[in-house]
Amino acid sequence: ASYLEIYNENVRDLLGADETAKLDLKEHPDKGVYVKGLTEHVVSNTQEIVKLMAQGSKNRSVGATLMNADSS
Repeated sequence: ASYLEIYNENVRDLLGADETAKLDLKEHPDKGVYVKGLTEHVVSNTQEIVKLMAQGSKNRSVGATLMNADSS
């Protein structure tokens, strides 16, 4: 499993050792588009997935924009 965020045109690995590091999108002629350096975690049950999702959610960028700061 992997968990990434694209925010302000930057790609970040939310489960990596350095969640502030910016990653690059690459294209392989056979495999297609991928994110170079994105971590992959082996999971075997839903509890492990929930744990990774919670960890990644804590590392997400959250901020108000001009559009949503005043919305209901």
